[in-house]
Amino acid sequence: MSDGLRQGTLRIPAFYRPEYAPAEVPLLARLDTTARRIEQLGLVDLHAPAPIDPERLAGLHDETYLRDFISGREPMASRQGIAWSTRVRDATLAMLGGQLAGAEAAQRHGIAMNIARGFHHAVPACGSGYCPLNGLALLAHVAPDRRVMVIDCDEHGGNGTEEFAARLPNLFNVSIFGTRFGCRGGTRSWASLVRVRDHGFQRYLDVLQEAETLVDTHRPDLLVYQAGADCHVDDPKSQVGLTTHQMFMRDLTVFRMARMRGIPLLFVVAGGYQQAQRVARLNANTVRAARHVWLTVTPGTSADPKAGAGTSTDGNAAS
Repeated sequence: MSDGLRQGTLRIPAFYRPEYAPAEVPLLARLDTTARRIEQLGLVDLHAPAPIDPERLAGLHDETYLRDFISGREPMASRQGIAWSTRVRDATLAMLGGQLAGAEAAQRHGIAMNIARGFHHAVPACGSGYCPLNGLALLAHVAPDRRVMVIDCDEHGGNGTEEFAARLPNLFNVSIFGTRFGCRGGTRSWASLVRVRDHGFQRYLDVLQEAETLVDTHRPDLLVYQAGADCHVDDPKSQVGLTTHQMFMRDLTVFRMARMRGIPLLFVVAGGYQQAQRVARLNANTVRAARHVWLTVTPGTSADPKAGAGTSTDGNAAS
């Protein structure tokens, strides 16, 4: 295949290292469960990224906040909601290194994954909502000539990325959520609240179509997909209320946006608050959707929106 991924043996380049997942922090520890599952299933090729050099973060967040987070100075070091430790800091720096390595791999291969979470609520002034530093905005910050569009399908709105989009002229944020979390739309940011149990799944698909129109309008050089598992109907935080099959259709739709247009795409696993094994099964389904699209859709062609609907998913994920 022209994008460097071989037909029939496609494994998604994925970035992860054990430092992402300190065992004493359940929100992060579940990343190891996902990494092990998708590797065992043969869905990915795992690569260990180098942690980011903190000097590359200069100018991304408030200088005092960055210094406090790196050094562990309280109260700001724990401002985002997870008690600071050197292991939490190192997990953050490792995941940000995965963002940079993942973006480079996406440029080479067309698609890549970072098995990471905890980015989109961090605002320029400080961390927020279990997100110490904004690894989505980082990709625009380090490459001012690269147009980056985030398609954020987490349960919670990407309020932090929205604030960064108002500051960074090369960053665009499209957020589709069930819980607003302060995300209301603004400069280069579009916000849509959709609750499937109230509005129907077709409304969710219609909003994804609106996102596709924004992709065509703004023509990004890189798409970044927040494939939140906390949208699932059985997640304790979910207001979106997607079934396992509907989440898979969501993933197929976003991956087709990129593949049909030949736009490199990096995706992250984002939120998920069910038991770790259940979240890992949902994350694996997202990787299956990416593989299906990359194996069946040729760049520059249109795709049947129902294609892939019968592709096997992990039904044990839940509803």
